[in-house]
Amino acid sequence: MGEELTRRARVRVKGGFGVVLLRLPPHPGTRAAEAFELVDGTNVRVLFKGFRPALRAYEVRLRALKRGEHSLEGVQVAYFHLLGASRPAAWSAPARVRVLVLPRVGFARARVPLRQRQLAPRAPPSRAGPPSTDFASVREYEPGDPFKFINWKATARLGKVMVNEFEREGSRSILLVVDRSPAMLAGTTVENSLEYAVSLAATLARVLLRGGASVGLYALPPEPDIPPSTGEAQFVEILKGLVLMRGRAVERGRGPDPRLSSLVAATRPVLVVITNVASRREAARLASLLGGLPARGALVDVIPDNLSLKRVLGRGAALPWAAARAGLYRALPKRFRVVTWDPAVEGVGAAVVRVLNALRWLP
Repeated sequence: MGEELTRRARVRVKGGFGVVLLRLPPHPGTRAAEAFELVDGTNVRVLFKGFRPALRAYEVRLRALKRGEHSLEGVQVAYFHLLGASRPAAWSAPARVRVLVLPRVGFARARVPLRQRQLAPRAPPSRAGPPSTDFASVREYEPGDPFKFINWKATARLGKVMVNEFEREGSRSILLVVDRSPAMLAGTTVENSLEYAVSLAATLARVLLRGGASVGLYALPPEPDIPPSTGEAQFVEILKGLVLMRGRAVERGRGPDPRLSSLVAATRPVLVVITNVASRREAARLASLLGGLPARGALVDVIPDNLSLKRVLGRGAALPWAAARAGLYRALPKRFRVVTWDPAVEGVGAAVVRVLNALRWLP
């Protein structure tokens, strides 16, 4: 987003005698018109066709405003005979170009919390790294636990097999959960909570993956569903999922999402939920969704109100909306640290730093 592209067209007119009107994409009223703005040139051209064939080359420069896959297609043509010898004619010349606009990825200097809070021996080493020597607790034996972790003294005292748990060393597993409910669409098609949530998720994914963390992506409602993994290929997969993410209605009162519950149980990640706690109804929905999950994490509240205020009163206009939402946060599970982000006041880099700080202090 924000980058520019140049669209070129070569037009050749052989017959006729008169005026030819050309309209290059993007055309008014289309999705492409919302996704791009003209930076240089005009996409409406007029040429005069005399007795000889006419050959022209045109170009326009566009700036991408909205992420997603967009299609620049069709050159609209209208012809008017100079002497009125024929009726005006209009048609569309086939020409199609697909453009993939990636979400804006910010820059943040931050130390990634790599300490894995998963306890051994419950998760396989391939997922959570080898066990450290830091003792965590004693619990009852479960099938699959290595015999070397058995605590024989506790077993003899309690009359049942008990095992020691140790913190694991290695990359922390983090699942980015992006809410795409209707509350996320507050604002314009270009500036709303969902668009900023996508930018924040993309930036977090890049920072965390470069720091050695294992990162995944999940949307509410589901799709995309990308389990945590590492490496540059994983970042590309997450970007693909974010590019095509759209707002969608959600069913009320469903409780925990079964697919999300299964993914959390399988990978035991720390969650970063990016949402808009716009009302008590939204807070209750999130509490129902997250309350039954065996996970901790951070909940990022993307507050869009000052975006609208900025458009009306100017860039410096801002009100403390986060303070007004403090009562809503009390309905959320205490296992999630709330991080407020007002994109009209601070950039995505500042939000990333505060999210990472919240993850670092999780118990």
